[in-house]
Amino acid sequence: MIDAVSCVPAAVVMMADGTAASPAKDSAEQRLLDAAKSLIEPFRARAAEAEKRRRIDRETHEQLRDAGLYRVQMPARYNGYEMHHRGMLDIAAEIGRGCGSAAWIFSNIAAQNGIVAMASKEVQDEVWGDDCDACTASSFPARGGKVRRTDGGLIADGIWSFASGVDWAEWNNMQVFVPQENGPPRHHMALVPKSDYTVIDDWFSPGLAATGSRSIALENVFIPDHRTLDTGAAREGRTIEASQNFGPIFRMPPMCGANKIFSGPVIGIARGARDAILHDLGDRTSVGGVPMATLPSAQMRVSEAGALIDAAWALLQRDCDVAFDIGRGGRLTTVANRAGWRRNNAYAGVMCIRAVDLLYPLIGARGLVADNDFLRAHRDLHAATMQINMSWDRQAGAAAQVELGLEPSDPRL
Repeated sequence: MIDAVSCVPAAVVMMADGTAASPAKDSAEQRLLDAAKSLIEPFRARAAEAEKRRRIDRETHEQLRDAGLYRVQMPARYNGYEMHHRGMLDIAAEIGRGCGSAAWIFSNIAAQNGIVAMASKEVQDEVWGDDCDACTASSFPARGGKVRRTDGGLIADGIWSFASGVDWAEWNNMQVFVPQENGPPRHHMALVPKSDYTVIDDWFSPGLAATGSRSIALENVFIPDHRTLDTGAAREGRTIEASQNFGPIFRMPPMCGANKIFSGPVIGIARGARDAILHDLGDRTSVGGVPMATLPSAQMRVSEAGALIDAAWALLQRDCDVAFDIGRGGRLTTVANRAGWRRNNAYAGVMCIRAVDLLYPLIGARGLVADNDFLRAHRDLHAATMQINMSWDRQAGAAAQVELGLEPSDPRL
């Protein structure tokens, strides 16, 4: 069972009706946010080497784990924090200032822990019963991974890709599309232990390189029914009783975008890019000997970039507050809610890209070196916004379909 020595007890503030308290910061949330801020500089110091090695340092992972940050959305009974989505957003936005890849891994693992919490109590006990710090990564069947029905579960065969955090995960929560006799496949999450898959070293992205988001291969692996989560049933609230988790965040279904898995790191990466420019401008002069910080053109770019990043953050915070109010009220989300949140995630990415592209000319020719912090953030940001949930064209189209009364083209909505 849980080792209370290795796992810091959660400090979840509960209301009289048994639900979690309001999104105002309690002492636990502030402690975790302070911990994230304390990691900015150490993560920044390791970021260039991590990018070269295509994975974050073990020390980076252990600092995230030991601070309890991966447990922000885990149930309180496993020493989790059941934290409001805005808290998770803000933590990712701080970590990303130091290392975009570390923020991406934090956000993905923390969110997957929240999704595991929507599965049955039996599954949760399997994952966290002996170790509440056990981590779960996720993957997508981008390279032909398929499942088929069999007695008592599914058989998975093939390759699943983009398994961010796979180096540190004891489990992988794969996205699968389960064939149906009548109708299109249904989207599920299917949980497998690391003993059931092989990691393929195929992550060579120029951005978010240190996420080590490699693929996993499975050969006719049996996945019992109890380790699968029907995301459609979760959207309809039909998994809550089995999960025995009734807090507001567990009413936000997987893939709805309320947990800001991908947009939180984007805010942090953009902030880190702007930090690098501010630091650089303070020490530089133009070829004419004029301090760069005094140039109106530089000042305008710095100000507009800051406004864009703050606007993106405010938009995402508003979404988190709306989502929390829905969950706290015991209501379920609508397709319009989910499509709007995902649209806003993607548009936050658009604003952050605009901000960092505005700052790009300020690095000057001397900044064109491989280990430049700004350029790494620039690469990371452009890679992050290629994730399908951050794709403006994809998410804008889906949101418009819903508003126009059309059937959404994304089965995960």
